[in-house]
Amino acid sequence: MRQFYYIIQTLSHGRGANFVKIVSLALGLLITMYLFAHIAVQLSYDKFYKEPEKLCKVYTGWLKNGKLEGREGVYTIHRIPGTIAEAFPDRVQSATACSSLVGNTFSIGDKKIQLNTVAGDTLYFATLGLEVLEGNPQDLANPDMVFLSETAARQLFGGESPVGKIITYHVRDQKIPMLVRGVFRDIPLTHSLNKPSDAVVSFSCVDRYYGWAIGWNGGGNFDGYVRLRQADDLDWLNERLSATIARYIPPERELELSVRLVSIRDIHLNNSNVRRNIYMMLCLSVILLLTTALNYVLSSISSLTGRAKAIGVHKCNGADAGNIYRMFMLETAVVVLLALALAAGLIYFFREPAEQLTGIPLQLLFAPSNLYAPSIAIVLLFLIGGCLPAMVFSRIPVTQVFQRVTARRSGWKNALLVVQFAGAAFFIGMMVVVVMQYCHVLYRDRGWNPERVAYVSCYSPNVNREQLYTHLRNLPYVEAQASSQPSCMGFIQNRPIHDAQGNELFHPRNGWFDKDFVPFIGLKLKEGRNLTGDRQLLVNAPFCRMMGWTDSPIGKQVDEYGTVVGLLDRFAYPSGPDDMDPIMVEWCEGVGPSISVKLKEPFEENLRRLNEEMKQTYPQVDLQFESMEQWMFDSGKGIRMFGNILLIATVAILFITLMGIMGYVNDEIRLRSKEIAIRKVNGAESGDILRLLSKAVSMIAVPSVVAGIVGAYYAGRMWLSNFSDVVSQPVAVYVLLVVFVVLLILFVVVMKAWRIANEDPVRSIKSE
Repeated sequence: MRQFYYIIQTLSHGRGANFVKIVSLALGLLITMYLFAHIAVQLSYDKFYKEPEKLCKVYTGWLKNGKLEGREGVYTIHRIPGTIAEAFPDRVQSATACSSLVGNTFSIGDKKIQLNTVAGDTLYFATLGLEVLEGNPQDLANPDMVFLSETAARQLFGGESPVGKIITYHVRDQKIPMLVRGVFRDIPLTHSLNKPSDAVVSFSCVDRYYGWAIGWNGGGNFDGYVRLRQADDLDWLNERLSATIARYIPPERELELSVRLVSIRDIHLNNSNVRRNIYMMLCLSVILLLTTALNYVLSSISSLTGRAKAIGVHKCNGADAGNIYRMFMLETAVVVLLALALAAGLIYFFREPAEQLTGIPLQLLFAPSNLYAPSIAIVLLFLIGGCLPAMVFSRIPVTQVFQRVTARRSGWKNALLVVQFAGAAFFIGMMVVVVMQYCHVLYRDRGWNPERVAYVSCYSPNVNREQLYTHLRNLPYVEAQASSQPSCMGFIQNRPIHDAQGNELFHPRNGWFDKDFVPFIGLKLKEGRNLTGDRQLLVNAPFCRMMGWTDSPIGKQVDEYGTVVGLLDRFAYPSGPDDMDPIMVEWCEGVGPSISVKLKEPFEENLRRLNEEMKQTYPQVDLQFESMEQWMFDSGKGIRMFGNILLIATVAILFITLMGIMGYVNDEIRLRSKEIAIRKVNGAESGDILRLLSKAVSMIAVPSVVAGIVGAYYAGRMWLSNFSDVVSQPVAVYVLLVVFVVLLILFVVVMKAWRIANEDPVRSIKSE
């Protein structure tokens, strides 16, 4: 109790310095806990299912002559999951095939709502291990039935039970009454499903309303899941699945497939991008944790000259090294608890902006199952920040009560500054890499111009596209228009190219343009001309290379598709680098299903007017024009969220590092005040004193900052490997970063030392 009293007295005497300590610790602790919690969330994916280790996803590869074409897919043929259960009943408990490609629009009265919707069968909930709260899943065997999640039921019906009520399901241009037959527990954000289900409709709607073929004659666009009786059977089954499935495929289908099961728990963590992000978060959190802890250590050790006599007095009164050690550990615990309370207050008051910036709900980050990760951060901070200063102070001899302390402890302080400078430089370097990549993804020239372009996909037979096209032309705020199939966001890839002997060469990305689309979207041609009629083609450079053409492609024939009339200049999709894929553009007869318009300014207001016009003109069909620029902006969401986290962490580590520099300079001035005064008496100018202190810091700062920036360069390369379209990393940028960070450090040193450099040396000598 007496030690606690001494700690309170000590903290109250140095209120200003201790306040800075607590704020620095709170900021560092807050961001470190957040990063550790983020890692815990990534590691917790797919744990919410019943016995998740037994749940597997069906992966299917399409073979040709025994070799895999493209990549193994997450979609499969409808019959494959059921066939696996039929072939191995002693090892498979249940299996289900569902479709996540169905529409998501429901309404009740005039209220329309978007729900992630899956078409599932009676085994959907049992196989996935999802808890059904109300209703019998066997009702999904009947047509026009729907099960809702807890949240969806509340959104549609408030606190009432939805079972037995009717909602309307919008299927293309049809409105289908659906009977609600049950409620299931919400699927959390930590899932690896292609689409998490807010609503599960009867599987029969796939062929009844969408017209998709099922069975072996259908496409491979279904999600397949299998629940094993024993998790250990996974490897045994994978050795036999492909050969077993081959025996069930009708010979006339001539399908050659590879089929394997992947544990649902492995899908998320087996993703190389996810693993790299986890490693990156771990690296950032460790650096920030060390910087925060060592800044506290530096601040504590810098107070040695002021606290040595007090420790000597404690020892004169019978305290041994263990008592002093425990006293400082207890002091660290009090400071950490105060910092933790401040961090908790910041989380509470800024929870909404934090969730908007990072895109992750705080209740998920700090859920009870994930609290172990922030607890690790707190314990490590306490141990590092408490043990090192406690060791130093506990070794102070009792004789310090009788003499003045002049030891500079420069070894300790220099080592701690190295970590802080390197950590701050690393974060700044990483921040610059992320900003450069974000700007590259959003704003670089891709060979076409999405500015002020809005587009809509119109496949409904209830809409006459020619009439719609004419109507759009007459709107006063529409500047230009064109049609295609699909838009410039990405083309389909299902028309093979053959050589002269009929051998399949490759599958280009295919698009169909009308005569206006090329000038409308700003595409340029290296040579040739635009499309003007049927059986005319535009191709790009990769297409020519894959065809083996070394001369001009103009006039060359491509299978039965037509003749090349133009060679596209540099071209890139939003997510890819220039000329990454072979492209073949064909003539679009009439008005294509993807209609694009260029709106006059103000764009946002005119886009709103356009969509209101579409609602009035076509009330029975959802014709919602979307901004092409907004779509591309949303495509950079992942980078933006990571950048927001990194920005907050960078601001925190900069604040912590600058506080550490100030504490270091204060301690140097206190220890060298007589030396500085004597130098000034002997003719030294203020600039000489500033250079003296700056030189001492720069000897530490330059190599530390260089090391931090080099680390940021390699870490940035690892992070950029998540993307196919990557910004260049000029060496000059990193050189400028080194110069900037070093100058920033020296600026703080000069500002902090300015007063003592210009002070009357007599005052310093008198105080000695």
